[in-house]
Amino acid sequence: MLKFKKMGSDKVPLLLVTANVGSIFEDPSVMLPIWTSEFLQAVSRMDPKFIALHLQEVGGKAYEKSMQYVKDFVQRLCDCPELRLFDKIRIYLDEDFSSPEKFTALGNMYFAHSSLVDLKIWDFDLKAYVDVVGKEIHSGNIENASTKEKAKFPQHFFPECKWSRKGFLRTRWTIRGTAVEFVNIHLFHDASNLVAMEPFPSVYCRSRRRALRHTLRQLHADGSAAPYFIFGDFNFRTDTAGVVKKVTEDLSAQRVQGGAEGGRLQYRRRADQRLVLTVGKKEFAHVDHQKIFREPWLQRYDRELEALRPHLFEFPVKFPPTYPFEEDVLLPTHYMKTRCPSWCDRVLVSQAARPLLHDPPRHDTPRHDTPRHDRRSVTESTDSSSGRASSDSSPARSGSPASKRNDTLKKKGSALELDALAVPGLALSRRSIADPTSVQQAISARAGESDAWGGRRRLVRNQSEGNKPEGEVRRGEGRRRTEYGVIGDTACMGDHKPIYLRVMLQADRGNSRLEYHPESSPNHLRNDEHDNGHDNGHDNGRDNADPPESRYIQFNIDNVCEIFKETDI
Repeated sequence: MLKFKKMGSDKVPLLLVTANVGSIFEDPSVMLPIWTSEFLQAVSRMDPKFIALHLQEVGGKAYEKSMQYVKDFVQRLCDCPELRLFDKIRIYLDEDFSSPEKFTALGNMYFAHSSLVDLKIWDFDLKAYVDVVGKEIHSGNIENASTKEKAKFPQHFFPECKWSRKGFLRTRWTIRGTAVEFVNIHLFHDASNLVAMEPFPSVYCRSRRRALRHTLRQLHADGSAAPYFIFGDFNFRTDTAGVVKKVTEDLSAQRVQGGAEGGRLQYRRRADQRLVLTVGKKEFAHVDHQKIFREPWLQRYDRELEALRPHLFEFPVKFPPTYPFEEDVLLPTHYMKTRCPSWCDRVLVSQAARPLLHDPPRHDTPRHDTPRHDRRSVTESTDSSSGRASSDSSPARSGSPASKRNDTLKKKGSALELDALAVPGLALSRRSIADPTSVQQAISARAGESDAWGGRRRLVRNQSEGNKPEGEVRRGEGRRRTEYGVIGDTACMGDHKPIYLRVMLQADRGNSRLEYHPESSPNHLRNDEHDNGHDNGHDNGRDNADPPESRYIQFNIDNVCEIFKETDI
């Protein structure tokens, strides 16, 4: 007799969130309720079964004055009705500011639904998985908490900074039989806009890249490691020199001396000498500041991840820069004029983790034997950085058998029926990553065509959806398998907007499939040496030789012959 799994039992909806919360503790009585409310609304909307919340700068700059607010924040989340069914909780808060050589101000919070009965976490001392039951909160000095690994970056990684709290904090889990790791990371910032204007990559970019490579090497060197998600405040900045060159074409530059910040650059129109852009150490102000940096062209200068694309994957970014926002409840969507707006906060996926995600986006590994059409549905979108389209991820389509990787969509219908599904004026959907007007126009246009071909539209509708009652609003968000976006886009969430990734994790996949090959591999450290630039060569010597056994993970499920070597970082 055939046995069937209960629908949905083979995958687990994960919600991964990263948020730099330093600024909300500057005015906690106002900011904390807003932040918590927006976060819980997102949880209710996306209905995950496992939540990983990674926080940076917990407690703000004056940690000793904010400790009580941190406790209130944690208690507020643990006691809220939205999380009442999440009965397994693990919280790690690095609060020991009295130990500056180890203090990172990172916070990892994990909430597991009661339906996840077979949940385990890795004990780094026992080198084994242990059962997760009940609630555990590790705060203060968490050095002895054995179910986490924490590290602070060496000071020579960022010699320009006298003192830093940057580092990473990771945990390892088995969630319904699949092993994964969650890594919280906080990288170095740009101390001066003027220094950041040097040709890409700037000294700050090289410092971040060096620290990130250092982290990845540590993850890959662990013989018990699992596929990982690394999300936090990477402090990735746009190519400042490229952005300034773009927005100052046909402008005249003038250096203004004086002041404690060491002067600034002003760019004016030649015709009327109108001031357009001012760049100082901590000033970056454009005359059209609230609009120009929300346009799609800015993504071309989001380049810091380029060097690590072979090792880290990111879903298409379709939201505006996440930093720096005004810390004013009356101006929740306004950028501060201190830095060039950038995508500092990211959720990245290791190549080994990609096959674990249910129904990965088809735009990333297109099938050459599958016909492609110029017309796309309204829920399809184009990645502005690559020009490739991601498919509709609703269950009505991607959940059907026709959307599986090795299947070809077969549908009987006339050309007119197919035209009824197409979106007129596709260019409208690419106008702006932040302005919803173009999307609304496309939806309206599609609705108009759908009305015109009402009879035919019903012929190609997924019959499992049934007929919607009159007046019922279709909730498209609940049908998406993968979402990557912003929490609280219209609310005051501090200077950083929280970023989330909702994915479906496949169950019963064990750990990653490992293959060992004794042969030598190409040395990929030349890039790191180049990044070190003017450094003293720290952290180079011990990594020049490959280990005797290297860990390989198959990640391209379309081409089983293509093997990715995790030690090649």
